[in-house]
Amino acid sequence: MARWSRSRLRIFGVVAVAFLGGSLLVLPAVSQAEEQPAAPARAAGREADRLTVNPRAGGRSAFRFSPASGDSRAPYAFVSTGGTVRAQALGKPSATVVQAKSGAPARAAQARAAATTYKTTLTVKSENWTAWNKSLNLWNRDTWTYVPVTNPSNSLSATVNLPPGNYYVAVMYGIYNVDSYMLTKSFTVKDKAQTVTLAESSAKEVAIKVDDTSARQDGSAVWMSLPNGDLMGFAGGYKVRTYVTTASTPGTTLRVHEVLTKSGSSAAKPTPYRYDLMKSWAHPLPASPITTVKTSSLAKTTITVRAPGTTTPGSYQTVPMTGEWTGAYIATSMRLPATFTEYVTPGVTMSRLISYGDSQNLYLRDRNLPAGTYAAETVGAGPLVPSRRSYGDDSRRDYNRLQLLENMTLGDAAGNLGAASSSTTSMRLSSGREVLKESTDGSLVVDVPSARQTYLLEQTSTQRATGTRLSTEVTSEWTFASGGPAYGILPLMDLKVGASGLDQRNRAGSAPVGLTVVPSTRESAAAGTVDRLEWSADDGRTWTELPLTASGAGVAASLTVPTTAAYVSLRISARNDEGGALRRTVLRAIAGPAVPGDESAGGTTISNVKVNGGKGLSIGTSGEVQFTATFTASDPSGIADAGFYLWHGNFNAPDGIELAGTECVPVNPTTSTCTATVYIWDVRFSLASNALAGGWRAAAWATAKDGIGFTDRHGAGSVALKRATRLTANATPEPVKKSKTVTVTGAFTRADWSAGGFKPYASQPVSLAWAKVNTSTWSTVKTFKSDSAGNLKTTATAGSDGSYRFSFASDSVSAVSNSPADYVDVQ
Repeated sequence: MARWSRSRLRIFGVVAVAFLGGSLLVLPAVSQAEEQPAAPARAAGREADRLTVNPRAGGRSAFRFSPASGDSRAPYAFVSTGGTVRAQALGKPSATVVQAKSGAPARAAQARAAATTYKTTLTVKSENWTAWNKSLNLWNRDTWTYVPVTNPSNSLSATVNLPPGNYYVAVMYGIYNVDSYMLTKSFTVKDKAQTVTLAESSAKEVAIKVDDTSARQDGSAVWMSLPNGDLMGFAGGYKVRTYVTTASTPGTTLRVHEVLTKSGSSAAKPTPYRYDLMKSWAHPLPASPITTVKTSSLAKTTITVRAPGTTTPGSYQTVPMTGEWTGAYIATSMRLPATFTEYVTPGVTMSRLISYGDSQNLYLRDRNLPAGTYAAETVGAGPLVPSRRSYGDDSRRDYNRLQLLENMTLGDAAGNLGAASSSTTSMRLSSGREVLKESTDGSLVVDVPSARQTYLLEQTSTQRATGTRLSTEVTSEWTFASGGPAYGILPLMDLKVGASGLDQRNRAGSAPVGLTVVPSTRESAAAGTVDRLEWSADDGRTWTELPLTASGAGVAASLTVPTTAAYVSLRISARNDEGGALRRTVLRAIAGPAVPGDESAGGTTISNVKVNGGKGLSIGTSGEVQFTATFTASDPSGIADAGFYLWHGNFNAPDGIELAGTECVPVNPTTSTCTATVYIWDVRFSLASNALAGGWRAAAWATAKDGIGFTDRHGAGSVALKRATRLTANATPEPVKKSKTVTVTGAFTRADWSAGGFKPYASQPVSLAWAKVNTSTWSTVKTFKSDSAGNLKTTATAGSDGSYRFSFASDSVSAVSNSPADYVDVQ
């Protein structure tokens, strides 16, 4: 069985479901609200699309759709009806519909009863239909009740039997890689069958533009809000234009969320700014829903995103909170750490998050800025320790029942909350020497006596992911007293931890690191005291206590990290004057100056690593690249999980990194065969530097089922990513007399990853080869070099009928290539 992340989707105590390739994924409900990305569902042994929902304060929520391809810019359609969100990728065949509960209360059905129905055909009139997976949705306009429709995904029409009444239909589809259409129409059913036509020609482009000519669209979401709170729309990426019907219905509102970045930006040359723009048009809609805003009218600020111990692919995602039950996050892909200027539409509340390698998320505080310039913000600063969320998921007492839920297993020094989808979390509640209950899913519900007594709550969250290196294990041991009958938040202690002297990857240098710790107790004025602050450079095998000094409401300490340390772990012990206590241990809380070496414990091994079948890759200047790597992982107890990624340059701060989705299938009780899929969604973004051509190293890791064994090999394999080359050949004269001279000319060009396009490849060895007619055996005639402009010219003596071509045998950074053959008739 394939193994992936083992987290849960927690959404207001309801069950979340996802329909994937004909299979049904049911995610367990819990009593409190907090999103952690759902474990990627699997169907037929393949990766699946994923939908995650983030409940927000005030009962509003927002969602993220992650396509199986890994392309965060891929366009998708979404519909929210009665508390359920459905999303599906567009522009590709056989896309699955992913569904999840949004937390909204489902509305009671209000379908009007009728004895007679009439066949209604809903059809799309399209001039250039090349779309896949259209989404067709229908509402009764008298009651705004959703009406299910059988919807053939690749057909221009659908049929439904409807009773008399007024209706509203919306169809959404994508013209692959360029345009998306949302066509809407109101119609009435009276006493006969009819055909309702939605014409593509009636749609107008919707967009927000700026007066900055260097900006280009990076992502957008366009949706229509209905009077009942339902909505439907699109979210998409770079160069995905959206067109909508402007003939609207009373009570509807068209909204657009547009994100712009600097033209030509890439992972190697990141964008210096991000425009985050929002606009709404209520009925009646304008004839042309395109608006232009001035940069000077926007709110301006700067944000720095630190990385968890290394350079990692990630994204900064935002969604406007407009009062509906849901909204779609728009992601800007970036290589972290990163610093950029934000220009934001004033007066709009934006929900924000940072995604690190699609395995760890940091949920930033919602933000609403008036016009003007604001102080810079730093997020992701370590140590990455749990932060208490002030609403929704605190552990509490419900009369004679303890409901224990501590979802936010990670957080930054600024108090932003986080969690890792790749983590496993266990909890145990004890009283005295008796263990009352244990769990492996991060929550506990325990019936307890009414009498007041002291409890020990232990929680351990463990993560190992390819995109992050810090806070690999966080253990919290709370001591607290509680009695009943009572209702309310339990008096658990919290610790706010900060550090100075770390770089943008949360790594210590030669200067001392200043640490601060502030204790507090939930819903209590109890005075807290930090008793001990300890550090370890060997993952907690040995500990050293630091001297503490008073600092405000907490304590401060100074730590000089040894130059030989790759990581520093922290252990903090605190208590309050009501008998409560907390000891928190964070393994690898910050990174040290040293480059970490390979690691292993127990009998876990990785072998037989092969990337792309052992062959290098020829990569051009645009489009996507996908390939696989395979390896064998083994342990006496069996393999629990594994991961794989490629890196280039310095392991501690690589200039290139490509993560992979990894699936391991057991071949026997001890050994698994693992397949990692590397997906480069845009060469111009990920490989926009010629310095990245050549050898890349492969890192692979695996963990054992016994919870002890693991191995992490940083140079487990390698692969060459080479710049594609092109050759042309033209042999003259044609025909030619035997023993006369044949002149062969051509051009030699090579992919320029930095500038884009193919440029002349000068002074390089090229072979002229000949093959006799009706054979496929090529023999080398001569070898020579291209000139300073990449031109090729040489001669040969005509012998018999055959073809000529030029060949390049490759070098360390350039791929092998052959020109098309040119046939010459010899007379």
